[in-house]
Order: sequence, then structure tokens, then C-alpha cells
Amino acid sequence: MKILDWFFLTLSLTLTLGTAWAVFAPTSAPLRVEVQDPEGTFLYPLDQDRTIKAKGPIGFTTIEVAQGRVWVEDSPCTNKVCIAMGIIRSSGQFVACLPNRVFVRITGGNSLSDGLDAQAR
Repeated sequence: MKILDWFFLTLSLTLTLGTAWAVFAPTSAPLRVEVQDPEGTFLYPLDQDRTIKAKGPIGFTTIEVAQGRVWVEDSPCTNKVCIAMGIIRSSGQFVACLPNRVFVRITGGNSLSDGLDAQAR
């Protein structure tokens, strides 16, 4: 191998490792509930229990935050998929009510901190 080959190999490895560290490094940001509706984006701490009413074009979507978990309690949509999505509790998880244009997700923390989310046998 020539000197230029070694240079590009080293550069490639450095960039790959740097990107992996930036993506997977744990963060100390607190976990928050992010609620997006047509009126804007709102942030709430995950560790404080509350009921959130998000206004969409077809009515209000009721979001419950309790004991570090989040779920859609009620929504004016007809198919209720957002309610069936169930409880979220980890960074990166989300619930969406598409007909009412309400999107709820958990941000902050480390999305890999909970370990496995499924296991194959």
C-alpha cells in the first residue's frame, strides 16, 4: 500500500468512529414529552404527572403523562389507532394521531438506555 492509501484508510476509520461516538454517546438531557399539534410544539417534563389537551383540526386529543409513561387517553378520530399504540416510556418512542395532526414523542436521555426492545428466538 502506498502512503496515500494509508492516509485515506486512517481518515475513513477516524470519521467512522467519530460518527459512531456522536450518534451513540449517552446524553444527560432530561427526558421530556414533546407534543406537536397545529398550534405549535410544546415540551413537558416526563417526571411530572399531567393531562395535556392538544387541539387539532377535528377536536382535542387527550394525552396522559403519569409515572414516567405517556399515552393517548382519548381522541376525536374515528379509527383510534393513536389510543391502540399504547404506552411509551423511552426516548425516541412516539404516538401519533394523524387525522387530528397530533404527534407525541419522548426526547432527551439516551434512546439505547433501556436495552433490548425485542428478542428473537
